[in-house]
Amino acid sequence: MNKIFLLLIIVFISNTFLIKNVKSQINTNVLQDTIKVLTKKDKQEAEKKYNQGVIMLQSNKYQESIALFDEAIKIKTKFPEAFYNRATAKFELDNYVGAIQDYNYAIILTQTSKYYLARGISKYKYKEYKGALRDFNEAINIDSTNLEYVAESYYYNGCVNFEMKKYDKAISAYSKAISKKQDYAFAYHDRGSCYRMTEKYQDALTDYRKAIQLNPKMAIAFNNMGSVKKLLKDYQGAITDYSSAIALDTIYYVAYNNRGIVFKELGQFDNAKEDFDNAIRVNPKYAIAYGNRGNLKFKNKEYEQAIGDYNKAINLNPNYGYGFLNRGICKEMLRDSEGACKDWSKADELGVSAAGNYLNAQCK
Repeated sequence: MNKIFLLLIIVFISNTFLIKNVKSQINTNVLQDTIKVLTKKDKQEAEKKYNQGVIMLQSNKYQESIALFDEAIKIKTKFPEAFYNRATAKFELDNYVGAIQDYNYAIILTQTSKYYLARGISKYKYKEYKGALRDFNEAINIDSTNLEYVAESYYYNGCVNFEMKKYDKAISAYSKAISKKQDYAFAYHDRGSCYRMTEKYQDALTDYRKAIQLNPKMAIAFNNMGSVKKLLKDYQGAITDYSSAIALDTIYYVAYNNRGIVFKELGQFDNAKEDFDNAIRVNPKYAIAYGNRGNLKFKNKEYEQAIGDYNKAINLNPNYGYGFLNRGICKEMLRDSEGACKDWSKADELGVSAAGNYLNAQCK
């Protein structure tokens, strides 16, 4: 077994074990504090460090805030809000395991909807989906009258189910979120994406439009609405929506790429190339845009230039099966049969079904 892969497994198991067992560890630590009596001066010092930590957190100075919360907790170990805010700082630094640990501390000391919701979001980000769903349900059960936390809990329940490709459950959860918070633009948007994934395109458009009505600056909603229109072959409508997304966010490289694809479908190759160029300019590591620009050059019979783009796409994403497929076709056009067969063989390994046809026809 590859040593790096084995190390990754060990790290994953260690982190999972840590999450599952941190509660019992925390109980021990908290109990150790029962014999400690805090003086008024201790409490004031802990509060001072805590307040300074909050200021740093609000200023996006996450490491500094963590250090201050550390000091506050060292003085006053039974300090749930300090654990909560330290967890929030760790979350912002993508340290989801550390965040979950601290949310656990906070929950041991005080069970609130806010803490369960926050821990559930961290578990969702960490892809511990079952645990996240339990936390969202608990957040609702603790205080079903707090519509803000209830709506957020249902929304993230929907996000988890979307990631698990359980679109019907996700739609149900997003609908419950909307029932608690009628102006929840992201819930409408994400429910629209569920409808898009289940090919209910008109329902998707309705939800995207509602999201835009509630938040006219939601560039992602315009982009996704454009993608639905592209699927419905409403190309002009798609271009309009992608253009709206770009107007709102001039570095939205996905929208540039998507609009370029539509321009290519309409035979507007100069516009398509300009959009692919812009996508690459904004994000030089966006493999798909290189692949699409390569496709455009291939169509213009610029085979060597197309191979250059496919090379970049494959270097950025070695699992880009269609990059290998199309590079193979370009090599065949340049009479490099051996190189073409190698590329088609790789594409076939990566699951591109069309590659098998080329292998059978050209590489026997």
